[in-house]
Amino acid sequence: MWIKRCILCGNYIFNGKGYQILCNYCQLNINKIEGNICVKCGLPLISEDRLCLKCRDRKQYYEFNKSVFTYSREIKEIIYQYKFRNRKILAFYLSGQLYNLISKYYPDAVIVPVPGRKIIKKQKGWEHIELICKILEKKYKLTHISLLDRKGNKAQKSLSMELRRENLRKNIIFNPRVNFLPETVILVDDIFTTGNTINECASILKENGVIKIYSATIAVD
Repeated sequence: MWIKRCILCGNYIFNGKGYQILCNYCQLNINKIEGNICVKCGLPLISEDRLCLKCRDRKQYYEFNKSVFTYSREIKEIIYQYKFRNRKILAFYLSGQLYNLISKYYPDAVIVPVPGRKIIKKQKGWEHIELICKILEKKYKLTHISLLDRKGNKAQKSLSMELRRENLRKNIIFNPRVNFLPETVILVDDIFTTGNTINECASILKENGVIKIYSATIAVD
């Protein structure tokens, strides 16, 4: 008998399949996105029509973002355990969730990871979005190209909104080693919050010849 514990509630999972990390109860209660959403950022809408308030007056270089989950307590815990507790096994669960989204909305596009900070990869020996994209490539046969690179080591969450934009403009760059440029790509990231990171990545890709840019993220906040 195969037994492990649910990562959220700690209850036993008996005879789980593959990389199952949630018990049946937690799987039913995690907030997947459905219903009316913003056509740009993918945020669930309450009273707005088509566009949320933050997307109405912004210049956006990507076509639209789709997310698997809302950034609720359960998915926060899963992402926290994955990124900060080095639970690399969670990459298989998250990549499977992203694959279901990507195969539905972007079946033929090339996936491009949003680049992480090099200091984190050096410290941990791996980078969380890069690992997910490698699984999407190896297990799910999606084409994966690292078109972007990142300089600098300052974390975005420690900065004000204006400083975040400045930090992104200076530190995200086009990868000069790339020898193939697809026309359509999907930027892959963990959390869509302000959209600044996705938008800056999309702007750089367009400047370098990519025609259409979409975004697929684990959660939207």
